[in-house]
Amino acid sequence: MFRKILLFLCLAAALSAAAQEPPTPAILLLDDVLQEVRAHNPEIAAVAHATEAQRHRVAPAGALPEPSLAVSWMGDPVPFKTQAGDPSSYRGLTVMQMLPLGGKRELRREMAMKDVALGEAGRAAVVRRLEADTRAAFYEYFYAGKALEITARNKVRLQQLEEVSEARYRVGKASQQDVLRAQLELSLLLQRTFTFEQQRNTAAARLNSLMGRPMNSPLPPGEEPGRASLPEMGTLAALASANDPALQTGQRRIERSSLEAALAHKEYVPDLSLGYMYQQRSGMPDMHGMAFQVNLPIFYKSRQREAIAAAAEEVAAAEKMRDARRLELEYELQQWYAMAASDGKMLDLYDKAILPQAELALESAQSSYTVGSVDFLTVISNFTAVNGYQLDYYRQLADYQTAIARIEALTGDLNESAGKEVK
Repeated sequence: MFRKILLFLCLAAALSAAAQEPPTPAILLLDDVLQEVRAHNPEIAAVAHATEAQRHRVAPAGALPEPSLAVSWMGDPVPFKTQAGDPSSYRGLTVMQMLPLGGKRELRREMAMKDVALGEAGRAAVVRRLEADTRAAFYEYFYAGKALEITARNKVRLQQLEEVSEARYRVGKASQQDVLRAQLELSLLLQRTFTFEQQRNTAAARLNSLMGRPMNSPLPPGEEPGRASLPEMGTLAALASANDPALQTGQRRIERSSLEAALAHKEYVPDLSLGYMYQQRSGMPDMHGMAFQVNLPIFYKSRQREAIAAAAEEVAAAEKMRDARRLELEYELQQWYAMAASDGKMLDLYDKAILPQAELALESAQSSYTVGSVDFLTVISNFTAVNGYQLDYYRQLADYQTAIARIEALTGDLNESAGKEVK
């Protein structure tokens, strides 16, 4: 009786633990992976925190300088003690406040806001890059899984061919070479299986790292991607010019450098300091006073003028960096567009001609070999061709989708941009 109760309690505990564990999805969806990357990738979190830190610097950048407070005394070495009967002996208090003139505070605040905009553009660039890397890793993971599936399916087909060749060999209608060739092809399929498993494990580790998971976290098979459409090059160029994060970062850097140049010109304007003074004298009336102080930019040749020249060079450098990025953007877009266009044409060719024809040729060769019309080498050659074409088709599909992902890193989501007017 005790053993039955103990067994029941163990079973109940196991069922409770299983119920608490989140169910593993049967298929890995790309949208779920991207969502987890955005939520848990540490690099995205790091740039988000850096941007938020910069946002907290906006208010201090435009704030007044801290006022100063001075306490003094005169006439006696003992702190705060005056000498009786000496009118020059006193205890004093001075408060000073510096007031930047010429709109310097507003310019500093605008510069800090531009730093926030730079951080946001940098964050967008990181998100775009990591999303493209995630898509590329996902498509590689899908391809490796699909290659293992194709290899396993063709292994069954090849085993059937081996059985046919052995049966024909036993009755003297085929040579032993046919059986050995079938066994060799089976060994080659096993070799490819090891390679595809390695590729899948590598891609899975990359996906886990992007999602902020341990490298060995299990992943279900990846969903088969639908073939995305490829817009015209002119449309993509307009989208990239408007949405490329690196180009936007360059523009924000120009705007920030321009504000810095304007601030350098403002440094010719002196700053005003206002002060209030209070003196307490022994046996005499208290004294109150005011002080007005300005800095004199008499060293403008070595300070303000050089600062203006440096700021102008910063603006020119930022403009050249933006122009360089525009040229690089055109090259990258053309590169990935050419790759996607080529892969798209190959997919059409595989889908409409090569794969159907290869399957027909293999089926015909198998039927003919069964009745002895063709040799086994012809069957194996057709089998190898079908296996290779099937793998090539999904390789092209993964490469095509990867090229689209790299294009979207430059242009933004093409699905969201579809139907919108590009300015």
